[in-house]
Amino acid sequence: MKFIKWKTLFITSLVCLLPIAFGIALWDYLPDSIAIHFDINNNPDNFASKGFAVFVMPCLMAALQAFCCFVNDINAYKHGERKKFEKVTKWTIPIMTVILQAVTFGYALGFNLDIRRVAAFIVGAVLIAIGNYLPKFDYIKNYDVEKEKARKINRFIGFETVVMGLCFIVSIFMPPIATVCCLILLLPYTLIGVVYGIKVGRKNQ
Repeated sequence: MKFIKWKTLFITSLVCLLPIAFGIALWDYLPDSIAIHFDINNNPDNFASKGFAVFVMPCLMAALQAFCCFVNDINAYKHGERKKFEKVTKWTIPIMTVILQAVTFGYALGFNLDIRRVAAFIVGAVLIAIGNYLPKFDYIKNYDVEKEKARKINRFIGFETVVMGLCFIVSIFMPPIATVCCLILLLPYTLIGVVYGIKVGRKNQ
């Protein structure tokens, strides 16, 4: 396990746990029941206890972050490092955790926050960041695809990923149905990428 980057794992996991300190500081001001999920019209439709929202949710995110770090490091060990891309993937969950926990606490304290817009912005930003780095990959994990073909497939998927990210960002300035449409478009987006990858991978074989 020497290839595991323990320092990054520790720091990013610690950032995931940082909202616990915010929750403790705000403990006396937070209601006993906190909204943790919202429908597309910004209405809360799922609640949790204050203890769960403050302590359990960050711990679950930290566990997910640790898993993602292990997967990233194993992948880098097998296929070579992509440092910039690794930074994006390893810092996505910690940053999302801090933002979403802050929004959750803010809403619980009575601030008028549009959760749909916040979520759409986060999803859009992540997709744009990932799509920007995908063209730099010259392999496709778990598939024996020639480098040039892999680059071509990753360029295409990177392009459509950026386009999907921009759609989510644009939906922030439109009615809620626009974000719903973006969520629906994730299915054809995935299918198009898979079909294109299969077509390019099999070409001239």
